Amino acid sequence: MALTNPKTMHIVLNSVTEDSRVLKCAWSLANAGWDVLVCGATATADVDSLGIGYARIWRLKLKPVVNQAQAARVLRKLRYYKRRFEAKYLKAKEPMIPNYRMALKVLLPVAQEFGPDVVHAHDYTALPIAGAIVEALRAEGKKVELVYDAHEYVPGVPHLTEPMVKMYSAEERKFSAISASVLSVSEGMSDLLIPHLNLSVRPEIVANDPLVAGAMPASRNLRQDCGIGPDVPLMVYSGAVAPQRGVQTAAEALRQLPGVHLVVIANPANATVIKLRETYADVADRFHVQPYVPNSELVSYLSGATVGLIPIIHRLNHEISLITKFGEYMQARLPILVSDVKTMAAEVRKLGNGEVFVAEDVADFVIAARKILDDPTKYTNVYTPAMLNERSWERQAEGLLAIYNRISSATPTAREPKPFVLSTPQPGRQ
Repeated sequence: MALTNPKTMHIVLNSVTEDSRVLKCAWSLANAGWDVLVCGATATADVDSLGIGYARIWRLKLKPVVNQAQAARVLRKLRYYKRRFEAKYLKAKEPMIPNYRMALKVLLPVAQEFGPDVVHAHDYTALPIAGAIVEALRAEGKKVELVYDAHEYVPGVPHLTEPMVKMYSAEERKFSAISASVLSVSEGMSDLLIPHLNLSVRPEIVANDPLVAGAMPASRNLRQDCGIGPDVPLMVYSGAVAPQRGVQTAAEALRQLPGVHLVVIANPANATVIKLRETYADVADRFHVQPYVPNSELVSYLSGATVGLIPIIHRLNHEISLITKFGEYMQARLPILVSDVKTMAAEVRKLGNGEVFVAEDVADFVIAARKILDDPTKYTNVYTPAMLNERSWERQAEGLLAIYNRISSATPTAREPKPFVLSTPQPGRQ
């Protein structure tokens, strides 16, 4: 039976506002006529609500919140020793799913009141909760479908202990079996998910490409923020910063690239960012850190650079991913300098839109960077409108909507599109 305004409930165990994939899914589906409720976790003790376009976002108490930084450090350490104890002494016993009981207690009444036609689990952490909600709703006689959006390949997540990998993998297999669709971000990930989840049907690809039609001009200018002119060579790294992201390779390379500047767009209070600034104080005049800009403005902001960097080191999930910033750099028409991780290195070699260097090899980074900086137009000339259209979120959203409409037998009526802009958080549920 066709529905005019089908409903979907998205579950994610983060604060939502910095998760571009969750926001883009919600925004696109709501513009297409779905009633969308995103349930995320509050980063403080206070429940709040906001929106993106027509979609509602509720940030609820889905996991414990510790306000004091010192208490947070102690709690993290206690969890670390708990995981070590489980790994060493409780190998035969599966550990409890973190935040499961708390999140289910909060979210099940929300789902019962909202009445979703589709429950969308973002990542392996949300799947056990979303799956339990779907089972509970079906037990009440409601028709509801489950979508598992596999953001990562669980055996390749470095911070998970062996018992946690085993537990989450078992939950993945259990609920993938009842999912109407399993989503993957790349063909490489799909290749691994098929045997890992015992899938008989290949996962459906929804790549995390950037918005094009929904993008907005940046309110800030990258070069002005860095205090440099239009002709200064500028390398940019955008996104999360941690040792495995390899930004230290680019910072070290500055010492061998006189006149070249590096800007990192990230949280300035991030511990790794602070350490990098201390370590490379001798090139502080050419090593800049700028805070995040709204996701809708990011491509415009990045376009002020000369080259986009993806210097990540070899990790299993890095090898199989075509990460968000790859598409963002493309839409900003930047040449891309990427480490030799499998999927992205192959893509750069195929497209000719950049150079590849050996991960963590500063000398090789310098050689590759000089090739691009000597003739950046050689790499940017490959970008055609057709290529960039293929790598847009709008293209991916067409596939996502087709999946949703198929599994729910829905025919929603599209709405007049709203801008991709987050509203101001309001206390409580609105």
